[in-house]
Amino acid sequence: MEFDEIRTFFFDIEKTLTRWDDTVIGAEDLIMSLRESGKKVRFHTDNTLLTRKKYAEKLRGIDIEASEEEILTSGYVTAQLLAERDVNKAYVVGEEGLINELEEEDIDFSEGAENVVVGLDRQFNYNKLRRAQNIVEDGGNMYFCSTEKTFRRSSGDRPHQLPANRALEVFSEGELTGKPSDYFRRAFKDYFSYYPGNGLFIGDRLADIETGNRLGLKTAAVLTGEISEQKLKNADEIQRPDFALSSLAKLRRRVL
Repeated sequence: MEFDEIRTFFFDIEKTLTRWDDTVIGAEDLIMSLRESGKKVRFHTDNTLLTRKKYAEKLRGIDIEASEEEILTSGYVTAQLLAERDVNKAYVVGEEGLINELEEEDIDFSEGAENVVVGLDRQFNYNKLRRAQNIVEDGGNMYFCSTEKTFRRSSGDRPHQLPANRALEVFSEGELTGKPSDYFRRAFKDYFSYYPGNGLFIGDRLADIETGNRLGLKTAAVLTGEISEQKLKNADEIQRPDFALSSLAKLRRRVL
């Protein structure tokens, strides 16, 4: 596939387009140019700090045009899965964005719930660990929204969800609902309208690349996040991208 055949671009948000409170160099121009040339742009993320609506507002605030309907988050995916399973209460290790996505599906936060939902929680502590332990040891289920190690601000990298996962996995392996899980891919297919033959899935983690490959999309690794050339050399076949790009500027030059 040549880049000029691509009609829809699916961008990971963190470390691919943004550094949380700022953009990666070239992100605004790339998204604007793609839209102006008639390409479709969509977004995906495992960061649960914000709802889809709030993510759209945040992106627009840093000059990346986006709407709620164009953004898929693992928080939304998890809420859809629990609703399918008739769950109406969950103990949430996470913040407002994840709790709000669950509440949209009438799933209430409760310390007496039989399910634990784990997202990025910057106030994670021993008491939350102990509450989650009690629930799973009583036969409850645990859902992990991400396996991401770090998220990035303009001032540097901060811990993402993985360190908390490691502590909680002592008590339960749980189920992954973020990338590259079956649940995320199924939600992706339901949420977005696209034809695999002319779509490109772009991200900075091997989990992104695996997700895109399993969806049947072409994939591009941007070497601005967790992926390095060495990681690509050592990656499993399913995690190897069709394209490796050192910057968003290189993608812009190849597409436009």
